Amino acid sequence: MRHFRLTRPLPLSATLFLLPLAVPVSASAETTDTSSLTSITVTADRLGTTAEGYRPGASDTVTGRSTDFLDQARTVDAITPQLLSDIGADSLTDAMAYIPGVTQANTMGGTEAGFVKRGFGSNSDGSILRDGIRQPRNTFPLFTTERVEVLKGPGSFRYGIQEPGGVINLVSKKPQYTWQRHISGNTSSFGGGRASVDVTGPLGETGAAFRFIVGQQDETYWRNFGNDRQTVIAPSLTWERDDTRLWFAYEYRDYDLVLDRGTAFVDGEPIDVPRHRRLDEDWSGVEGHDQSFTARWEQDLTPDWTSRLTYGWNRRQYDDGQPRVLSVDEDGTATRRADANHGFDRRVIYTAAELLGDVTLAGTRHEMTLGMDHERRRDYLADRYRGATDTISVDSPRYGDLDIEGATYQTRRSHRLDEINSTAAYVDDNIHLGERWIVGLGGRYQATEQYGGQGRPFEVNSDTDDTVFLPHANLLYRLDPQTSVYASYSESFVPNSPDSDSGRTFDPEEGRGWELGLKRRLLDDRLEASLAWFDITKENVVVADKGVSRAIGKSGSQGVELALQGQLTERLALLANYAYTDAEILDDGEGSAEGNALPNVARHTASLRLAQTLPVDPDYGRWRIGGGVRYVGEREGDDANSFTLDDYTVADAFIAWDNGWLGDNTHLQLDVKNLFDTTYYPSSGGDTRVVVGEPMEVALRAGVTF
Repeated sequence: MRHFRLTRPLPLSATLFLLPLAVPVSASAETTDTSSLTSITVTADRLGTTAEGYRPGASDTVTGRSTDFLDQARTVDAITPQLLSDIGADSLTDAMAYIPGVTQANTMGGTEAGFVKRGFGSNSDGSILRDGIRQPRNTFPLFTTERVEVLKGPGSFRYGIQEPGGVINLVSKKPQYTWQRHISGNTSSFGGGRASVDVTGPLGETGAAFRFIVGQQDETYWRNFGNDRQTVIAPSLTWERDDTRLWFAYEYRDYDLVLDRGTAFVDGEPIDVPRHRRLDEDWSGVEGHDQSFTARWEQDLTPDWTSRLTYGWNRRQYDDGQPRVLSVDEDGTATRRADANHGFDRRVIYTAAELLGDVTLAGTRHEMTLGMDHERRRDYLADRYRGATDTISVDSPRYGDLDIEGATYQTRRSHRLDEINSTAAYVDDNIHLGERWIVGLGGRYQATEQYGGQGRPFEVNSDTDDTVFLPHANLLYRLDPQTSVYASYSESFVPNSPDSDSGRTFDPEEGRGWELGLKRRLLDDRLEASLAWFDITKENVVVADKGVSRAIGKSGSQGVELALQGQLTERLALLANYAYTDAEILDDGEGSAEGNALPNVARHTASLRLAQTLPVDPDYGRWRIGGGVRYVGEREGDDANSFTLDDYTVADAFIAWDNGWLGDNTHLQLDVKNLFDTTYYPSSGGDTRVVVGEPMEVALRAGVTF
């Protein structure tokens, strides 16, 4: 149902849609007596903003306000709720596999999500957000996630300190004012599975609604030993009355995860061992817990102005241990060292105050945002240990000979602190010049303080202040009600953290990005198509080779992205995309890497996914089948380009059945991931830390809604 209101001028697309309503159905253009018609003014929300199937709908990731697809002068890719369900996504890594121009980065042995976006990014870049708030380094199960949105290109205007490749925003499931109870679970061919309970509904006539989600994972790791376990508890509360909206959300997560650095490459080739064979020990893992709290208060001050206060507090505390593979000889002997870190404490505290206006000044509509925010990021490690070394045969490993007992305490490398405090003021104005032109102008003035050091006794290795002004601008033109073209410019800023081992400090990174794009709606607005060209440069880039950081002078990324997403018909959903990304080191001030490709960046990525609702008699339930294929091209394994990860193609398939066996709906789904059991290597952290892709997995999912 569309809701009409009398607050804003009607957009051009809606005006054209409603024109026939002004003429009686039985009248023709030649016979209508226009003098008898009463002139009326109707205003409406822009059509086509609601997500449907694979079609994403509107997004607030670009500016913080809900913006229609055709009015976004940037690329925003989205994984909708239906798409998450069809993929059978259990983690953010699963969801991101179908985003163009994105490849996996170093994942800290599978314990942290890391992605390269348009050539830039890592597991430590702070680009993963939840409801617009930065999250500490972590993995991200999707028990509480409604959908995922990816803003491509520099996002520092809105999100402060960021890499220029883009940000990933997980949108949380919110409380609903209608009762819904959902119980679900799945079992995997790897062993074990997941289960969750999701209950939401109103709290009487108070104007409040709640949601309570509990999720549990206990799965056997697919390689030759290990088990992943985690528990999520997430209550949330919404209250709305008149012009006031409040939202509070808390999430607690306890986990014990496998830390698996993967396999090794020797002389540019993967070692010839079965892909399930690990080179570490069964004690290699990460154990800890996370907490997060988010609060948001929106108040309509006038019909044109709304205030918004946002607060976010996130904390991750954990210990890790691993037999770190240092080298692998040509004869198949791996040298390992027992390493452990105890007392990691990563925190992000964020506060923002904003005024959002939609006003008419001198006959021109302005969508304005005035804001201030403050963010504190604290990354602390209490104790670091380095144990004994041993050797192990990769062909016939004998496990159990290496442990962390008796490890040496690293006095100079413990008690490590890296803290960044940033305060910023920003303004953004989208100026609507008639019905076709939108000019976006804005800027962010940011002051940053960085303090850090390590050792017992503590030695300060960074104590700096920086200020920066980050402008952004865009121009968008509506060619017709279904088509827009745009150009945008934006900048990014990242204070570089000291090297965790040597304590060496680096100057801040500065990025600049240009984007030209074309967007169009097709098939009665069911399908969204986009084409974008981008050019990004970043100066003073810090790269890591086998855990050692160093600065290079300048790197750049250019490319083209094409995407089609939505509904071909009411029954047939489509996601199709392709990205060409050329990312390389433009200037290496301290080395000989100039001209080398950036690691983990695929020049070509593509994916295709289709899902069909079968034309079956509703008495037999709703049947849905589909699948997808995704291609990732060759990638360099390190910035020295000393070895290459081969390209790969992975296919997935599913069949789902919704019926009325229990409650309002019973959902059964069979997923087959990596349908052809392809061996592939999605990312690398160096030649002794190459991630091995999961083999074929069959999972059965079931859920009941009532």
